[in-house]
Parts: sequence; structure tokens; C-alpha cells
Amino acid sequence: MIRTLFATRNILLLILLLDSSCLFLTDDKKAGIPYLRELFIVMVLASALLLMLTWKRVHHSRTAVWITIFGLGLPSLSAVLAHLSLGQPILYGLLEERRSFLYLLFFPFYFLMIKLQPTQRQLEQFFLVSGLACVVVGFCYYLGIVSPNTNVSFNVDEKDFGNNPLRPDRYRIGTGYLSLCAFMLMYSLKRRITAWKVVLLLAFAADLWLINQTRNVMVIWAAAGMWIFRDRPAMLLKMAAMAFGLLLVAYAIKPEFFINQYEKLTALVSEAADSPSVRATTISIILREVQSHWFTGMGALSLQWEGGFSNLYSSYFYLSDVGILGVYYRFGILTPFIALLYYIGFWRIMRQCQAQGDLLAAFKLDFTFAFFNLVLSNSIMYGGEISGISAAIFLYLARQPNAATTSTHQEPMANGPVQHRHYQPQ
Repeated sequence: MIRTLFATRNILLLILLLDSSCLFLTDDKKAGIPYLRELFIVMVLASALLLMLTWKRVHHSRTAVWITIFGLGLPSLSAVLAHLSLGQPILYGLLEERRSFLYLLFFPFYFLMIKLQPTQRQLEQFFLVSGLACVVVGFCYYLGIVSPNTNVSFNVDEKDFGNNPLRPDRYRIGTGYLSLCAFMLMYSLKRRITAWKVVLLLAFAADLWLINQTRNVMVIWAAAGMWIFRDRPAMLLKMAAMAFGLLLVAYAIKPEFFINQYEKLTALVSEAADSPSVRATTISIILREVQSHWFTGMGALSLQWEGGFSNLYSSYFYLSDVGILGVYYRFGILTPFIALLYYIGFWRIMRQCQAQGDLLAAFKLDFTFAFFNLVLSNSIMYGGEISGISAAIFLYLARQPNAATTSTHQEPMANGPVQHRHYQPQ
């Protein structure tokens, strides 16, 4: 039983489940297992460093160099700059940038894929299971089945969590995984529409609207749907009709819920259009501060060290809210080089893999939206949990062409090699 529990397939799925953050205790999801994220990051660091030292296969990979720069180099540089400019101890700087260490997931994930030899279809299933886990956990919080932890507090963030009348029950859980799964389902629906896939897509959309409640991601999903179905308007209309029919049935059962959600939608749109922009204030502070420090960059402060930015500027100053300008605050004049290295580097990683499929198409579309959403996307510093694993998958499928083929029906891997039919998302 223990051998089955720690089988490579189960470890891969467990990594994705943990990486989705659905089980973590965070400041915007006050229900979860305390210190699980920190333990996960320590395990990622330890396994990555061990593989970097002992696994010769990665020593000749430019992708591994790219991962090391963003997973070790940049967080370390940010910690040093915060120490030099603002006096923060380097250990606190590394603590603040700990999420960047998740880029290093590339090493253990790539190693496990080499051992398991999964097909792209099986990887898609792993991601879909992890995304559904985020949905289930999210609705457990939303419906009150799981209660917030009472013995922990995040007092700096309480103004945005639990006290916002427009979003009083917001839980940001695995937004990156939700987007990947939604894009995969859209690409699959483009080939063939089935009721269960539409239901799954509606479940992810309901999670985004009711639980994650992130407006810019809602816009991205709408744009992604228009792009994916741009040459199949009839299928888009058919899918929309099926979704509308399901919503009509739900409305007939509980109309007051939909009335409340419509009122909430109008309130959120009004707030976004009319209220003073917190991001504009943050951007003006960043431009002023970096210029006053001779464009050298100032790193990032941890809330655990003298209150972080809340005492230095205001309680609404978050580098994660302003995308590339958060990188500019950290690294100053180096920012254009870092951005070019990130976007051109990841584009080259994607290009070396000629395989097609729903998962790879979803990764590419997600990366494209991150590029065009520079001001709001924080993928460079906080996207390691997706970028590291996706880089490993692109490299694996580029070097294992047989694994890139998928089929609609497959035998379990335990039954040995199977024949697959190659397909491409249309």
C-alpha cells in the first residue's frame, strides 16, 4: 500500500495538487493547513538543489539555466537590494520572495516525468483533477462547510478580506490552475461539444465569479473564449445556448440568487469605473521612489519585518497589484533586461516543442495574455508555480515525441505501452 501511495504517478498528481495552493493557509484564504506552503517550498528547494548537483541531464539544458535565474537569482537579488536600500535583513527578503522559488518545481517535475513517461493526455487529466480540487475546496469555503482558522490572523490584509461589502466572501484559490483548465476545456469544446464539458466549464466559471472574484481574470476568460472560437462562431453559439439553458433551469429553481448576483455585477463595474484607483497611487509611489534611489531598485519588504510596506507607504501598497512595475520597484534599471529574458526565454522554450494539444495550447494562451497584460500580470515574480512546471512539460514533450501523442481512449499506464493517435487542437 505504501509503495502504491508513493508511486511516481501519485507524486506527480500530489505536486500539482499542492502547487495549486488549494490546501494552503494564506492571507486571502484564511482556511487551510498552516505552514504547508512553507513546507512545500522547502521540499521544492531541497529536491531542486539535489537534482541540480547530481543529475547530469539538466546541466546541458538552457531551460534549466533560465529556471535558475528566475527561481534563485532574482529572489536573492531582491533580498540583497532590500537590505542595501531599506535595511531589511536578507532572510526576510528571501521570505518575502519565497513564491519565486516555485520556479524550481521544474527540476523535480521534469525528473518525475522522465521516470513515469506520461502522455500529454494524462498530464491534461492531472491538471484537470487539480483544478477540480480547487473548485471543490473553494465551494467548501463559500458554503461554510470549511470554516476559517480562528487561531491565525493577517491583520494587514483584513481590509480586503472579509470586510469588503462587494466581495465579503472572497477566496483566491488556484486562479492559475482554473484558467488553464478553462482554456483546455474551451479548446476541447471547439472540436466537439458535450454536455459534461460545458458543465465543467460552468463550474470553473462559477468558481471564478463566486469565489475568486478577480475581475481582470474574468475579462481574460472572455477574451480567450472569443479567440479560441474565432473561426467557429456556430460552435460558440451552440455552447452559449447550452450554458444559457442550464442557467435558465437554475434561475427557475432559485431566482433570487441570480438577482443578487446581477446587482453585485453592476456594483463591481461601478466601483471599477468610478472609484479612485489604488493602483494609480501605488504606481506613482513606485516611479517616485525608484527615481529618488537612482534607478537602482529597492527589493521588496516582508510584512514580517516592521510591517513591511504598510508602515513605509500605506496599507494599500502591494507590488503584486501592478505587474511589471512591481518588478521595476525591485530591480530598477534592470527591469527591461529581466522582462526580455522572461518573455523571450519562455517563448523559445515553447518553440522548441513542436507537439500540439489542449494543455500546450492552454499554456501558450495563458503566456500570451500575461504578456499583453504587463501592468496587471505578476507572472515574472509570482508565476513560478505555473512557469516552472510548464517549462518542464514543454521540454519533456520536445525530447519525448512519443509522449506528445494522445488519444481519446487510453489504457492505464500500468498496463504497459499503448498506441495513440496524434491530434492537434483546431
